[in-house]
Amino acid sequence: MINSLADIRILSARTEILPFIEDAIVTADGHKDALGFFPAKAFQEYAHRESVLIAVDVSEADTKYAGHLLFDCRFPKAHVLQMLASPAYRRIGIAKKLLNRLKEILTRQNFISIHARVAEDLWDANQFWGNQGFYIQTVAKGGVTRSRTILVRSHELATPQLFLGSGMDLSNPLCLNFQPPEARPLFLLDLNVLFDLGPRRTRNEEAINLFKAERSGLCSLAISTELLEELKRTSTTNGRTDPMLDFARVLPAFALACDEVSKPLLDGLASLIFPDRLVTGTLTHNDKSDLRHLATVIQHQLSGLVTSDDAILNAATAIAQNYGAQVLSLLAFRSSQNVRSDEELFEMATRQTLTLNVIKDADIDVARRLLSQRSITASAIANEWALSASDGGAMLRYGAWIDQQLVGYITWPTWAQSGAIIARVVVDESFPQSRTVAAVMLRKLLEQGSSKVLQASIELLPGQSSLREVAWSLGFCGAAQNSRLFKIVFRRIVTPSTWALRRNELLEATCIKLPEQPPFFRSVDQHIMLTTPDGNRSYVSIESLETLLAPAIFCLPRRAAVITPIWRDFANPLLGHSSQGSLLPYSKVASHSERHYFSDPKTLKYFQRGTIIFFYESGKRGGAAAVVAVARVRRSYCKTVDEIDSLDLDPSVLDVSTLQSIGASKRKTITTFDNVITLFAPVPMRELQKMGCGSPNSLISTRPITDEQMTAIIDAGFPHG
Repeated sequence: MINSLADIRILSARTEILPFIEDAIVTADGHKDALGFFPAKAFQEYAHRESVLIAVDVSEADTKYAGHLLFDCRFPKAHVLQMLASPAYRRIGIAKKLLNRLKEILTRQNFISIHARVAEDLWDANQFWGNQGFYIQTVAKGGVTRSRTILVRSHELATPQLFLGSGMDLSNPLCLNFQPPEARPLFLLDLNVLFDLGPRRTRNEEAINLFKAERSGLCSLAISTELLEELKRTSTTNGRTDPMLDFARVLPAFALACDEVSKPLLDGLASLIFPDRLVTGTLTHNDKSDLRHLATVIQHQLSGLVTSDDAILNAATAIAQNYGAQVLSLLAFRSSQNVRSDEELFEMATRQTLTLNVIKDADIDVARRLLSQRSITASAIANEWALSASDGGAMLRYGAWIDQQLVGYITWPTWAQSGAIIARVVVDESFPQSRTVAAVMLRKLLEQGSSKVLQASIELLPGQSSLREVAWSLGFCGAAQNSRLFKIVFRRIVTPSTWALRRNELLEATCIKLPEQPPFFRSVDQHIMLTTPDGNRSYVSIESLETLLAPAIFCLPRRAAVITPIWRDFANPLLGHSSQGSLLPYSKVASHSERHYFSDPKTLKYFQRGTIIFFYESGKRGGAAAVVAVARVRRSYCKTVDEIDSLDLDPSVLDVSTLQSIGASKRKTITTFDNVITLFAPVPMRELQKMGCGSPNSLISTRPITDEQMTAIIDAGFPHG
């Protein structure tokens, strides 16, 4: 026995660890009570995948086995399956050294967390894992034989903080930072907007939404001193003051400079808004009042004017270009996001149903308890988390329910001046399916970018590792110690013909600049130079860029692509392309960012990493007989039917009973894909034939297509660009 770690070396390379695998197997078999059982074949497979760390003693000429760590990686998290030190090498720190090496390896590979399952009755083991920073995430039942309680422990890794000479943080390669502005946008109101608060006004609801936005901290409101004087002149009747005047006096007031200073500005505005009346000298009192309101905004450099005047609204673009002031109507503060009042149901692997619906006033107390349990103050719950009865119009609030228990909550504003959504979200991490809950809620948030480029960020509470893992898999980024993660939802397919258009869209929405010309594709690992919002250059791989902008696909020249068939019964649950609603719950695959497609083993050669997949819905069983969606391949592998397990089936639309329906072969190719984008116009068989993509007989199996055919399908599927 040795007394020092100085002679202990940790091996990780395949060629180094294979000679010691038999020693690891024998040692592990002697400790089945604490470690459980893994067959020798499993050790060999993990060794070939370099998912075993071996500790060896090099103090003597004959290197000796001292311990091992067996782990499984499924990005962005890893699981420790087994770890022990040989009896002769106990209590010198080998386990800690093995674990530290694993942390180093996974941190370099941008993994988010490591998980370990530890029996509750193993006191020493639990103390060790606690000392290594693994907190208890949830409690699960063990096997039936021993009826143990298992503590599921999680450790959040420190994402690499590598700073280049430019100061760029590689954990956030796009330099995203959608911080709320230090000062809220301040808008001046015209008189009609105040009057619209009256209950009989047609724009009453829009006016209320504006003031809800102000109450929720999304903007600030003010008036001009001219408006106050106008109210004083018109609001006194029979010696009684109109309550609107008292209300207006609560708001900050700004005065216009003297006529000599303001006259050139007023004349310039009049030439933009009332050119004909200016020439004929027929400006009305109301016209002059409107001009003075707008001039007040410009003189005090306020964000803009909220008005109902059509003439000013029609000149909004010219006013913004000439004076940098916004002119908005009340409709600008009405939610343009897709808000469904009905509940959405999702199947879960546990055969339970997850319900996602809008939080109503009756649900507020339940949601408040969920947040209170996480030490959030009452003030923050009411304000930042929007849990008050008056927040209905300014904030969207969704709750996730399992068996009438609230297990998740998310809220974000219906309107944002910066064009970026900042959401707050919490998940009950003690719930065994917390990852599914997180995925459903985050996907609801990201749906808001269906028609435009969306900038989204989420605020995380401490200890939300499941939420962070799911967010990372969806393309959110940010430092591990940061409470805010960022995401751009591009939802675009980029081809050489649309490169300039997509480049401008991304630049205008995010200040991220792609190269002027599309590159030729070599591999998904090739790097593209970007100019980030802070002006720095960043080199990002195509695969990473597509993930960070997900869903996004770059159909570049020379990139491999295939058309593969899928039956109608399986197509919509897997791809979600149908526009027809359903009263049935969404399939459990809907909560997975990476999904699985099963096919004949002969197709494995076509599904290489980075390949673009076009899904052709077969005409059988009432199918569309058209290409309906496109995605990208992350990886593919073959398994026999007997080897296929829940990890393979859960992200798919198949189960053990339906596996045989896709072919009689005893082996199946399993293709992991993501970034699914539905074609705006499905491309039918006749169009595919014109492109040379094959006859009906050739489309019953997977076949490669050229990059020219790939571009032609995209152009046909998105005829308006």
